[in-house]
Amino acid sequence: MGIEMPSWFNIISFGFTDNEDEAGMLDAARSINQLITTEVDEGLDSRRIVLGGFSQGGTMSLLTGLTGERKLGGLVVLSGWIPLRHKFKAMASPHATSTPIFWGHGTIDPLVKPEMSTKSEEFVTKEVGVPVQTDKSGIPKGLDYRLYDGLGHSTNMQELEDTKAWLIRALPAVDTPAST
Repeated sequence: MGIEMPSWFNIISFGFTDNEDEAGMLDAARSINQLITTEVDEGLDSRRIVLGGFSQGGTMSLLTGLTGERKLGGLVVLSGWIPLRHKFKAMASPHATSTPIFWGHGTIDPLVKPEMSTKSEEFVTKEVGVPVQTDKSGIPKGLDYRLYDGLGHSTNMQELEDTKAWLIRALPAVDTPAST
């Protein structure tokens, strides 16, 4: 929109019918995938990696995590949206439907409007096939989507506490060998 700031990609305008910076989004996804590859090459199981972000970061988490070659431990999306709707379903990887997602969004977000978030959530469940997480107390399986009353384009303690609880369930502690 002509504003210079650090970002994952250029936001031309918000909305599903508007132009998106597809090249910028795909370039950012490649960069994130390179970071994941480095971690996996260093010995980290990709199922212990959770991608997460706020706004553009959440959007990139969805794009990278649901279209990448590796099954990840999960995705955290705060105030994000589904990018590249016109081709996302064709780009989705086989493990997209089994990747757990925590998705939080404010009901009064003036930038990424709640309707955009809700339509994105519906796209992920209906078009991509990610199941809705109904049991929010067990190990995350599917999409755990939550709206936060009175929250704008920001986060609050409730959303952060919910994210923390979800992360603890998504990535249980790993047993480490006792030191001798």
